[in-house]
Amino acid sequence: MKIIPFLLTSVLFLSGCTTPPLKYYYGKYSTTLYRTKKDGTPGSLENHKNSLVKIIQTSKERGYRVPPGIYCEYAYLLSNEGNPEAEKYFALEIETYPESERFVGFIRNQIKQSPSK
Repeated sequence: MKIIPFLLTSVLFLSGCTTPPLKYYYGKYSTTLYRTKKDGTPGSLENHKNSLVKIIQTSKERGYRVPPGIYCEYAYLLSNEGNPEAEKYFALEIETYPESERFVGFIRNQIKQSPSK
């Protein structure tokens, strides 16, 4: 009879070791971000921007939520180029992650106060 408690304990222990399903797709985000920060070349920045687009597209194709901050970072890069589509991605960040509203507002204010704009 001592085997039943042992089996139950083993099953509970092993079931706690399962990996939860993947919720986000990050693609090559960390690699391209590192290269952008390290090199700082227009080519590395363009590669990182393309990586963000790929993350957004692949996440949608696979039915995942776009990872937190990806829409915002992409919008920031677009706004630095003067692309009006940036507002669409800022709005998507807030829609996907409502708790990011204050942060996105802060970023928008920083962009507006920037001397180059």
